Amino acid sequence: MNIFRISLIIAILAGLGAGAVTFFKVQDIIVTTRNERDDWHKKDTDEIAAHTKTKATLKTTQAKLDTTEKELAQTKTDLDNANAKVAELDKKSTDLQAKLETTTGERDDAQQKLEAWRILGLSPEEIKAIIADREKARKANEALMGENKLLVSQVNEWKKRWNDFFGDQGPVLLPTGLRGKVLAVDPKYDFVVLDIGEDQGAKERGEMMVDRDGKLLGKVRIKTVSKDRSIANILPNWKRGEITEGDEVLY
Repeated sequence: MNIFRISLIIAILAGLGAGAVTFFKVQDIIVTTRNERDDWHKKDTDEIAAHTKTKATLKTTQAKLDTTEKELAQTKTDLDNANAKVAELDKKSTDLQAKLETTTGERDDAQQKLEAWRILGLSPEEIKAIIADREKARKANEALMGENKLLVSQVNEWKKRWNDFFGDQGPVLLPTGLRGKVLAVDPKYDFVVLDIGEDQGAKERGEMMVDRDGKLLGKVRIKTVSKDRSIANILPNWKRGEITEGDEVLY
């Protein structure tokens, strides 16, 4: 009997020991599982937070990229405008340089003229007076030339009327001081082409002297007249030399 009790007690104690061991093992598993759950939960939370942060960063980066693209487009526009202004400034600089060179040349020319006047012993006031008198004389001469042209035109008109009425084949009056150049010569038929015509006052049958460097070469009589050209025959009795292109004709 005692042995049975002892065995039972031992069995109960053994069962309690085994249960305690199992309890502690289960408790360890529960703690481990709970810790793993907490770790996974923390990782999941961290991943969600990281994902949210990444989305926010991506959004911010996209906004910055959009801003950068706008700034780049504006910078390109500003660069194009700057290049256009540079080109404009280059053109202005070139124009100013040309004007400066022209002004410098005019200044040097004026200084040379002033030095020439100084060598003659004239003061600036005397030079101004001479220039003013010269200008007055030029204007007076132009007025006289205008009146002379008018008078010559009137005389020629009356001369034409006289010739038309009486058939006079005498000399034809040309404008005083009329000058021209020989453009071409035909030595075979002894005629020349002149660079003067109706606009300059040339008239048919008008006669002009041919000159080269102050030397009389002959005389020509205008045969036909156009607006700014005329053809004249070389008068054989007046030939003093060979007439060539570039010789001057005078009246």
